[in-house]
Amino acid sequence: MDSGRLGTGHGGRLTGGYDGAALVTQEGLVADLRAGRMEPRVLGEDLITTAAFGPDGSRLAVGDVLGRVTLWDGTARVRLGVLDGTTSDPTTDTTGAVTALAFSHDGRTLAVAGSAGGLQLWDPASQRLLGTTLPTQGDEIRALAFGADGSLHASGTHVPEQRYDLNPHHLITEVCERAGSGLSESVWKTYLPDLPYRRTC
Repeated sequence: MDSGRLGTGHGGRLTGGYDGAALVTQEGLVADLRAGRMEPRVLGEDLITTAAFGPDGSRLAVGDVLGRVTLWDGTARVRLGVLDGTTSDPTTDTTGAVTALAFSHDGRTLAVAGSAGGLQLWDPASQRLLGTTLPTQGDEIRALAFGADGSLHASGTHVPEQRYDLNPHHLITEVCERAGSGLSESVWKTYLPDLPYRRTC
């Protein structure tokens, strides 16, 4: 078989582009389905474990065995940067290979799961980590997906589906309910003296 033609001889997981015109294999083969050709590319910093296209096809994220995530343009030809991925959070020891990736529906958030059970959110544009590692059951996460309401869903072989409500308004309401009240003016002046006071709850 011509090494450039599409075929079924290559194993591994496949990741398709948003318009069905592109395909990436776990071995780093990039297929142009319209042209019917496939070519090998070095897409990760090490052995590729998983990949995901952004919702509009303008970005491709590729995870590797060392926990890093390489960002590409939608054609997988222009490298946009490398995220520390599962190795980036100093507050946790949950590192390891990237096991699942998912872009939010607006493409502004990338969820990254690791083999040690870690789950993080990244801003692909600034390539910055958003907060700290999300709480999980500690088992390997194998699948990630964002819901229509912006929530994040995660699951694995031994992990029942977990739902994370990422809506800022919902999170603020939950924090206020748990705290019972917002910051008083005196507490605000103690910890935020350079900012004008405003009600937080």
